[in-house]
Amino acid sequence: MASDPYVSGSLKETGDPDPYANYAWLREHAPVSEVYTPHREGTTWLVTTYDLARACLTDPRLSNDDRNSAGAQGAFGSGEWDPARGLLDLDRPEHARLRRLVAGAFSAGAVERMRDMMVRITDEALDTLAGLESCDLVEHFSLPVPVAIIHEVLGIPPEQRESPAHCLDLFYHTGLTDPLDVDKLGELLEYTAKLAAYKRTHPGPDVGTHLVRGLETGELRDDNELAAMILSVLGAGHVTTVQFLGTAVYRLLQHPDQLAAIREGSITWQSAVNELLRYDAPVQSTVYRYAKEDLDLGGVRIGKGDALLVSLAAANRDPARFPDPDTFRADRGGSGHLGFGHGAHLCLGAHLARLEGEIALDILFRRLDGIELAVPFDEVVWTYGPMLRGPRALPVLLPTPAAR
Repeated sequence: MASDPYVSGSLKETGDPDPYANYAWLREHAPVSEVYTPHREGTTWLVTTYDLARACLTDPRLSNDDRNSAGAQGAFGSGEWDPARGLLDLDRPEHARLRRLVAGAFSAGAVERMRDMMVRITDEALDTLAGLESCDLVEHFSLPVPVAIIHEVLGIPPEQRESPAHCLDLFYHTGLTDPLDVDKLGELLEYTAKLAAYKRTHPGPDVGTHLVRGLETGELRDDNELAAMILSVLGAGHVTTVQFLGTAVYRLLQHPDQLAAIREGSITWQSAVNELLRYDAPVQSTVYRYAKEDLDLGGVRIGKGDALLVSLAAANRDPARFPDPDTFRADRGGSGHLGFGHGAHLCLGAHLARLEGEIALDILFRRLDGIELAVPFDEVVWTYGPMLRGPRALPVLLPTPAAR
């Protein structure tokens, strides 16, 4: 993992390069390949074919818990102000215990009951564009909408929230950089403590209150586990969706004929969102997984304690699984992509992300009929790689008020 997406001058100018050609080469020539990770001890491997990726995601010999790493453990649980390990950092049975606590809140039925809230938040974000001739849609749409939605899910009103940009910055520097920024982690934990304190005095029918009560009933063991669960829900609820919405707008503007078919109803938003998740997975790779024993993977020996990164992006473009995988087809239909992972760590918020995408994109393109990218497509800067992928900014020209 890169330490920062803006380290070098060239990267600052051009952003992260398109990774898919490299993934195609790796799938064919080195589907399990050693990668350079300067801030980690031991060997790290990258897995790029669909079959191997899917197998890794259910292999009990691979652990999400860094206590199975050959190198030093990460920050979690190593100091007085650190949280406990969260959903991404644990294996069964501890992972299952914590996941059960909130699984019902993110079921298909529970998410469907959030529809009106998602519509309201999307409309409020687009209302801020009134009178503007141009804007950055990351700043005004793909960033604020997911951040507001997940805070609503937790029961946190606007006056208690950090700004959307600051929320994303905190989670990026504490979960997607290697090594993480301990100062940012301290700030993020102060924020989670503030949210927990607010829900103790302002209970409601929301996930935040449910988590606080889980501590009171003994379902959560201590304040550190409560902090870890708030972090898990808050982070997973916006970090990846910010990338998805920005990327989705980019791809749909890049394919106006397919966008028109969606808007006319000949292709459903459900199908389009499914293909967008496959074609440009916002989560490009999993978090590190660690071999609990020596094992063979695709003819490659993986040593006990070695780390693995499973490339969801590469797996989703594997021609052995998806015909003509490098072509975007909103009507592709079917399923099987690994955009939400697979197995025990399948994304808890998958239903939330899908519905959020369908609603937000539908409203955006209905209200801003005729929206255009303000720069050539190849000048859009992509960032947050290699674990995430999304546009840093999406400058667009807005339709006139009369056209809207």
